[in-house]
Amino acid sequence: MESGRSAVRLSLGSEAGRDEARALVLRFLRGDVRADPYPVLNRIRQAGPVWLGDGVVVLSSYEQCASALRSADHTADPAGSCPLSSARLRRVLDRALSADAVADLAPLVRSLVDDRLDSVAARGRLEVVSDLSHPVPMAVLCRLLGLPADDAPWLRRRVMALGTAAGSVLTGSVLTGAEDPAVLAEQRRTETELETYLVEAVRDRRHRADGDGLLSRLVRADQDGERLTDAEAASAGRMLLVAGYETTAALVSGGVLALLRAPHERDALRRDPGHARRLVEEILRVDPPVQVVRRRAGADLDLCGARVPRGTVMVLLLAAAHRDPALTANPDVFAPQGLTPHLAFGTGARRCPGAPPARLIAQTVLVRFAQRVLGARFALGTPSYGPSAALRGLRALWVDADGFAPRELPWQPSEAP
Repeated sequence: MESGRSAVRLSLGSEAGRDEARALVLRFLRGDVRADPYPVLNRIRQAGPVWLGDGVVVLSSYEQCASALRSADHTADPAGSCPLSSARLRRVLDRALSADAVADLAPLVRSLVDDRLDSVAARGRLEVVSDLSHPVPMAVLCRLLGLPADDAPWLRRRVMALGTAAGSVLTGSVLTGAEDPAVLAEQRRTETELETYLVEAVRDRRHRADGDGLLSRLVRADQDGERLTDAEAASAGRMLLVAGYETTAALVSGGVLALLRAPHERDALRRDPGHARRLVEEILRVDPPVQVVRRRAGADLDLCGARVPRGTVMVLLLAAAHRDPALTANPDVFAPQGLTPHLAFGTGARRCPGAPPARLIAQTVLVRFAQRVLGARFALGTPSYGPSAALRGLRALWVDADGFAPRELPWQPSEAP
């Protein structure tokens, strides 16, 4: 969340300036600025749309990215995030994962977080990524889908492999103009394994009258007078796992990092757990897990003055768009007191249906971290990030603590005398 300014000065009207902007885009996509990509992203946004050859355009202003995501005439590119096979399936998921429906998961999520904190309390130290941000979202997703908890490690490996492959395909195709055949073959193999697992789970639910997991509800769901097919129900489960796991894990670890960097926000959260909602939205804006997505224009588009021909690959730098000065006076400042808009979950009719559970998980982790991890502070050096430019996720984040408050500590603190 650094707010530093790049020393690069572009003469935007010159060919040298356009070359400089393209070079900055390639630096970002290669992952050369993972520790703090935002000065480079700010300069890219100032340069306006950046064309990488005739068939690829990089968009980085908020309005252009939002317009590209809202456009009814574009089709999601395979490397994009939160794919859905049909509008019909999206409507089913929107109902199944509404904020009201997901709210019923709150006691489960809180119990899972408290279990994880209890498991590390004796050692007085917490590794946020392996102790919290990875196990909690996968446990919630398994419970939400009605999948066995014992399958979580197997699912986690497949989902992470798909996320790595998708990031490699996105950046590799933009950087080299071609997709690595070996990466694509491994991606297809992993997709087949996951699809086979989920189709078998769906078929099992069809033969059982009981079951209240999402897969069970999907096989019973009517949409326009028709039942979902096995493939559609399995696709919904795959979408929720692939789009909801790593991004939520990255949001959780990034949120804890934000609290460590802003102790006053941690204090505010202890006093008012409702502050978690504002905190999570600001983290999604200022340091989003999904930094870039790829879309393909299905028709000639005019995106706020940028002419984009049909078939163009649109690389949307969401992390740059979120810090657009058109949104707020101080876009680089972490300020959860307001609610500046963001595109972390898409926009309009194509908003990601997995947003409600992701928000619930992140808010719960941040509240319990603030309440139960006493005297939390950085340990073992500087936090480091994974190699992907598309997904900004921490590799490890060690936290030392003076102690851990008991899980019986109430969610809502009593009023001070």
